[in-house]
Amino acid sequence: MVRLAAFLCLCLALPDVLAATPRSDLLSPCNKEVDARIQHLIDESFCGKVEVFENRATGQGRKISLNVMVIPARISKPAPDPIFFLAGGPGQSAVKTGPFVFRQLSSLSRDRDIVLVDQRGTGSSNSLACNNVLSNHAFSVTLAEAMETQLGTLKKCLTTIKADTTQYTTPIAMDDLNEVRQVLGYDQINLVGISYGTRAALVYVRRHPDTVRTMTLDAVAPTTMVIPANVAVDAQAAFDQVVKDCHEDAGCQDAFPKLAEHLNALISRLEIEQELIHFTHPLTGKKLEAYLEAPLINRLIRSVLYDRTLSRLLPLAIEEAYKKNYTPFITFGFLNADEDMALSAGMMSSVLCAEDMQLVTEEFKAAQFDNPLTEILDSICTFWPHTKVSKDYFEPVQTNVPTLLLSGKLDPITPPRYAKETHAFLANAEHIIVPGAGHSTLLNGCIPRIVQQFIEGASVQGINTSCADNILRPPFFTDFSGAGYEGDNKGGDKQEHESEKTKDIKDD
Repeated sequence: MVRLAAFLCLCLALPDVLAATPRSDLLSPCNKEVDARIQHLIDESFCGKVEVFENRATGQGRKISLNVMVIPARISKPAPDPIFFLAGGPGQSAVKTGPFVFRQLSSLSRDRDIVLVDQRGTGSSNSLACNNVLSNHAFSVTLAEAMETQLGTLKKCLTTIKADTTQYTTPIAMDDLNEVRQVLGYDQINLVGISYGTRAALVYVRRHPDTVRTMTLDAVAPTTMVIPANVAVDAQAAFDQVVKDCHEDAGCQDAFPKLAEHLNALISRLEIEQELIHFTHPLTGKKLEAYLEAPLINRLIRSVLYDRTLSRLLPLAIEEAYKKNYTPFITFGFLNADEDMALSAGMMSSVLCAEDMQLVTEEFKAAQFDNPLTEILDSICTFWPHTKVSKDYFEPVQTNVPTLLLSGKLDPITPPRYAKETHAFLANAEHIIVPGAGHSTLLNGCIPRIVQQFIEGASVQGINTSCADNILRPPFFTDFSGAGYEGDNKGGDKQEHESEKTKDIKDD
């Protein structure tokens, strides 16, 4: 009954959607079975393919199909400038991740179409996923075995994929995006990018400046940033902030007075001898065992630091592991195993080998946390076919396009300093640092409202951003009974806590 109602609504709205998208003869109603939380968005959306030359420079030879999805605006006469969403990674599928983002940013899709395009090499745009070899192995194999498997799979993948991997760089992909814009009949667009998507947006505006009305850049990774270079240093800074925040909170300080010392002792213990652990797979219930390695602890901590909600569990997890209860860390190990959100390993290899890795030096590689990204790319780039981008690619992007920069103070991979570097070259921009956010702030507290106001007005002038100061780190867990929303740890205002609790309930 729900599906029938959605179909009838779609038919009634069809003329307006066609008017907003002149070339929607290329698109048809999406027909996908997906996560129930976004099924209504899929039911109301249009999907299709846009063919482009794989080698754009020659304009000859093989063509590839770009996977496109349009979530139509909910009003009868939408604004003529849609939102184009650029996903992270590099390697995420915009068509898979975008609906989850805009399910929670429904205010943005009221007046404007949302356009999702799988960047070449990702999702269903001639995917170079190579069986998602960069997906999380959790505890099933050792780190050395995981790397060996990943490298072997990528090498084998090269013998089976149909692609000239040298053609899968950011500049080429952004020319694809402009072609999609032209094909769909849009004059100007609003770019919304997260993480690597912010770099893609900056590259796009440099190449096609007159087509961009606004840019919203969340977790900024500019062309001046060498993505793999400071992975360890930035993670260390984010963890140091956890220690500082814990010590400034009476409850956390009382429960974990030696947080940093106990982590160092845990790492030292595992460096001397790996520890055999027995655990139950949280999804299958299967009894498993594995050897726990010191680098794995650091990598799991890094992954948890991305999320402001999960990071509140870190002090408790570290203390329990110090006491040889590894259950919290085991749980962390399986949290990133969602295949729908997995990165395309081949596309990531093409982009980073052609771009960032040519600037990585031994000096960059020295750090306190380990740097698994640089470590594996060092090997991948020796055999993965790529052509280095020109040196001017790494120059700062300069533009007058109205731009909203968003940074999480707690971000372990794209901390605010990268947005500050970017801001210095943007003539019409505002930078908001959210004190309690990790990697990506877009869905936190009042940020959606700020973004909506910015895009509607196409200006950073007159926007009240003070509410972002109230988005603070949620309270730390001090035991397995949880954490309260009152106390001395400055865990955010009441509204913010209520939104967190609501999100937890919905996600369950």
